[in-house]
Amino acid sequence: MKVTKWWKKLSVAIVAAGIWVPGVAYAVNIPLGDPSFEVYPVPLSPGYAYAANPAGAYRPTSAWVDDLDSPAGYTQDDHASNWLYETNYAEVATYSKRPSPRTGVQAMHGLGKYNAQETGAVFEAGGLYTFSIWAQNDDILNESNGVFLYIFDGNVAFSDANALSSQLFTAEIPARTGLTQAESQANWAKISISHLVGDGAPEIGHPVGVGFYARKDSAVDDATLDVVPEPTTMILVGMSGLSLLGLRRRR
Repeated sequence: MKVTKWWKKLSVAIVAAGIWVPGVAYAVNIPLGDPSFEVYPVPLSPGYAYAANPAGAYRPTSAWVDDLDSPAGYTQDDHASNWLYETNYAEVATYSKRPSPRTGVQAMHGLGKYNAQETGAVFEAGGLYTFSIWAQNDDILNESNGVFLYIFDGNVAFSDANALSSQLFTAEIPARTGLTQAESQANWAKISISHLVGDGAPEIGHPVGVGFYARKDSAVDDATLDVVPEPTTMILVGMSGLSLLGLRRRR
């Protein structure tokens, strides 16, 4: 019996049946340094810490560097940054309660500064990179609020203008207003930006950089970075379930 090119007839029948799903790809997690802002234990007194002394020294322990104002290189250069705080401090009501950390016992609060890191991954053609973080605003909104997210080329001096992808989130971020600690823990909203690397893009082979700029009434927690590779497989959906055919997409 002749069996060459049997898959062509099979695929025609499958497409006609509406059960051929092309170009399926799955997100791959790219590890971030200190994704939940827990690596540097904030002292119980005063309950918060900045990047450098005298008001704390979470750098270089934490991977989140400061405002990236050093064009000569990617360095943890000064104290200008957002600040870490812990759960007990968040519940202090003498001024304004901060969002209760979503996971763990610490989160990062905005001071109108940048925090970012250069990951161990590099940009690859066809990859869709998505940077996400959870955000929540204070109990009392008496200053500016909102969070900018960035994906950038680690080989290029960082600025808002040369980021590969950036966006300001304001309306998407809920406030803690009037919430208990438990309610605040459940009140965080996930915000995300993405960047698709085209064929021949200049960032290919360069380190993937991610960062944020948090305004003074906003906090962030639990950052993630994922990439969806260019689809290279097709999935046959049959009565018996799923089977990968491993057919590489023709170019």
